[in-house]
Amino acid sequence: MSSDTVSVKSSLPEIGQVPSSNLDSKERKPISQDGKLEKRLTRKDLERLRSSFTVYSDGYENKLSLTKEQFCEALSLLLKKGSVEEYAELFDKIDVTREGTVDWDSLASHMLLEFYERDDRVKSTQVPQWKDIKLLASPHKDVIHGLAYLKNSNKYVAISKEGCVSMWGTNLKLLRSFKTGTDACRTRDVWVTHFVPLQNLNKIALAFTSKEIAIYDLSSKVEFSCQYKVQGLKFTPLCLDFWHNPNNMNDALLVWGDVGGLVNILFFNSANIALFERPPAPPGEKQEPCLNIQLNDIKSGKYKNATFASYEAHNENGKGEWVKAVHYSHYLECFISCATTTANAMVIGWLVKHTSVNQNVRLLKGGQPLKKEFQKKSDFHISQGVNAFSYCEALNLIATAGVNNHVCLWNPYVVSKPNGVLRGHMASIVQVQFMTSRNQLISFSKDKVLRIWDVQLQVCIQRLAGMFPKGPEVTSILLFDDSKERSGQEKNRMFLTFSYQITAMDMKIEVKDRVVSHEKPVITALYNSLYNQVISVCQGGTIIMWFADTGQKMKQFNNAHGNSEITCMTQDHTETRLFTGSTDGTVKVWDFNGHCYHTLECSGGQPADVSQILVLKRSVVVVGWAKTLAIFRNSAFKEFHVQPSDWKGGQEHSEDILCSAFLGPTTLATGSYDGDIVIWNTNSEYPSRHCAQRSRRGLKSRGRTLINSPTKELSTVRSEETNFDLTRQKSTLTVDSKLRNRSALGKRSETRLSVGQGSTDEQSEFGWAVVQLIFLENRQVTNGGGNLVSCGGNGWVRFWNSSRGTLIAEFIAHQNGGSIIMAVDPKQRYIVTADVDGCVKVWDIESFALNHTDEPVTSLPTLISQFQPHQDQINSVEMFERNERLLIMSSSSDCSVALWDIYGNRIGVFGQEEHWKIEAYHPVEQLEEEKSDLKSENSYSNDFVQDVEWEPDEAAVTQPSKYRINTWNKTVLGKLGSQQDKFNYEIGSQ
Repeated sequence: MSSDTVSVKSSLPEIGQVPSSNLDSKERKPISQDGKLEKRLTRKDLERLRSSFTVYSDGYENKLSLTKEQFCEALSLLLKKGSVEEYAELFDKIDVTREGTVDWDSLASHMLLEFYERDDRVKSTQVPQWKDIKLLASPHKDVIHGLAYLKNSNKYVAISKEGCVSMWGTNLKLLRSFKTGTDACRTRDVWVTHFVPLQNLNKIALAFTSKEIAIYDLSSKVEFSCQYKVQGLKFTPLCLDFWHNPNNMNDALLVWGDVGGLVNILFFNSANIALFERPPAPPGEKQEPCLNIQLNDIKSGKYKNATFASYEAHNENGKGEWVKAVHYSHYLECFISCATTTANAMVIGWLVKHTSVNQNVRLLKGGQPLKKEFQKKSDFHISQGVNAFSYCEALNLIATAGVNNHVCLWNPYVVSKPNGVLRGHMASIVQVQFMTSRNQLISFSKDKVLRIWDVQLQVCIQRLAGMFPKGPEVTSILLFDDSKERSGQEKNRMFLTFSYQITAMDMKIEVKDRVVSHEKPVITALYNSLYNQVISVCQGGTIIMWFADTGQKMKQFNNAHGNSEITCMTQDHTETRLFTGSTDGTVKVWDFNGHCYHTLECSGGQPADVSQILVLKRSVVVVGWAKTLAIFRNSAFKEFHVQPSDWKGGQEHSEDILCSAFLGPTTLATGSYDGDIVIWNTNSEYPSRHCAQRSRRGLKSRGRTLINSPTKELSTVRSEETNFDLTRQKSTLTVDSKLRNRSALGKRSETRLSVGQGSTDEQSEFGWAVVQLIFLENRQVTNGGGNLVSCGGNGWVRFWNSSRGTLIAEFIAHQNGGSIIMAVDPKQRYIVTADVDGCVKVWDIESFALNHTDEPVTSLPTLISQFQPHQDQINSVEMFERNERLLIMSSSSDCSVALWDIYGNRIGVFGQEEHWKIEAYHPVEQLEEEKSDLKSENSYSNDFVQDVEWEPDEAAVTQPSKYRINTWNKTVLGKLGSQQDKFNYEIGSQ
């Protein structure tokens, strides 16, 4: 035997042979809930495996090579953390070359690759995903100088230069606004330069150009009263900051920087009682609501609960420079300030160590209390100066927004050079802020480009541009709110101001260890019963095929349409060909090996959004970008590039066609943006009837007019949003992608058509559209029931009779759910609906809308289940049956394809590490068990012993006015307790 390969029995003499039938059995047990085996291995486990794979003999280190049976038996003895099936599966993953044996090197390489992939997945989830930007209703008429979050009242507050104060709730609705001012000079001559909230006191401090600082009380819901005014400042204050001691609410300080380059501090020792003690009012006069305090009086010691200190921070060539920002760090016991000068661009003023801010602790020298003294200053020289900075206590780093387009990361104790320089901005940076919970940094520049940086790697992980208000250079304020809600979820909301405008962006909810099926939003997913596979396609043109029974990837094709986005996908009736549509106006025909057979030119070489492809027996119908159908007959599929044929029926719709459906042998239905449904005969290619009761066309034909037409409403919204041109990212990608993009200006009032009445409520432009059509082939159309189902804007689902063109039933499936999509099961007993919020509902329609009625049915069908498989909008949904289990497959803009059953039980997400196994599920048996348990509980609770000796108390009869019932003594435990007390008394008396 060679030295390279040693028999396994020399190291593990007790290992026996495992029957191969146990390893190769097709009926594998599901993976345990603890996750993948590789995840559960610890460092000690790996060290134990390494020593077991190595045998020392004759002074040489020999490595073992184990077969599959030996490998499984060895891991069973060494780890005891999994099943034989898991060990066999791990062996198959390691032995990719199918040599039949594995050694320590191959095992270690597999684990290393596994860790690398896990790190990549974690890093990819750290990139923030943002919702659409919102423009808040702003009462401000001038530049906004401050924006903050009030923790006590859970509100946002902003203050502009003209003195307007506005407040919003967490729902971003304006609560109130009011005007502030000062008596020192005329209102038009005074500006507010900055403000800061006094979080623990429910007050705010405002800095005015009149060289005074006013402190307002926010406790009153009616008035916005000024309590204190600190006047007589040496220079005009420009920036403010406030700190309070969480361990002592009276311990606080207020710091400001001014135009003279000074940093000034007010120390308070009774902040929770009164910032400044009020002198008694003269006899017969009322106390003035506002107390005016002169700064010289504070310096002279007139106010015992407040002291003052200052130091010169920014001075160049004997002239003070404007202080752009100031901050106090209790962690460092220092004040940080910055200015737009190269010398002294950032200055740290260090307090004498161990000197408490609390005035109750005083250092005495010669019997006199010491003033707050500064130990030293640290000057940071940065080319061209700094506009703003942000300090992160967890990382102990200061990030500076440089005028020279660079973000520098500084150690507070090192002034010679920064720890890192973040380059990428092409204009001066005006704002920076740490996202502490994510170890990331936000920076915003003058050219309206926002970058997010990974602080550890010092690289830019996201760049946002083109989505902010257009226009000339503006003054901007940045606020990132990462405070937690009551549920414990971080808000992760970012505010950006542009002069007097305020915008907000919410970060999408990030699920820890989120599993994604694609790198980009998923357009659609299909189930192929011929191969028992699932085919999904994403916005970037990547087509992936999955094993339906395990959820694992089978094969993948990239760049199906080059640089163009894919908008839809379907398969033919033989389930051997795939059809993909794109924004370039083409449809491609593929086989399941990634070979493209044909390219259908839908729009004459011009870009067009293809929303749906309908494959018929002798032709292919494509819709989405025009008011007419594009038809490709089978006779034209002789060339690679296929041109459309003429549709004899011509144009019948007045708006773009969004969807279509076919019912054999010759019925075709098409739905358009204005709500009109047209029934066609495919033999003659001419329309036979319209289903227009719920369309703009139908209402006009009956002489009805809207109170506010959608077109007029749309123009109103556009006029309100002048100078706010938002460039939205295309993330709405399914059959209703065009529809949802049209509603980008906002889902306005989602109202309901009054059924059976002579009027209609206001509808948004989006509310008319028909997004999807489905024929219920199993229903007899001659009975007058609903055999055509439509859905679309405002959450409506409608049942039509295609033979008569009448509306049979309608209901709102998703209240306030916006656009919805749907699917039916193969036996057409259930219908599933999905909305833009990621919610899915399953309805029982087996006995719904079966017969014709005089008025449309408005009652809801039976709701089977409701669940939320995604955190973002659902782009496609499909139902299929597997192993006697009815399943729902959904694809979403959150980049995942999920699989659930109709009762809301989660199967998994395609691409997850754990393999799933689809087994039969019988909810009836579970319901019977619950009923039996409930019955046993009821029988137990009803099993009481009747007290035949009961009689009323004598006191209740003789003295009813004084009698009180003692409920406890009437209970079984109370009676036992009374008997025990009586027994103890008798024993004690003896």
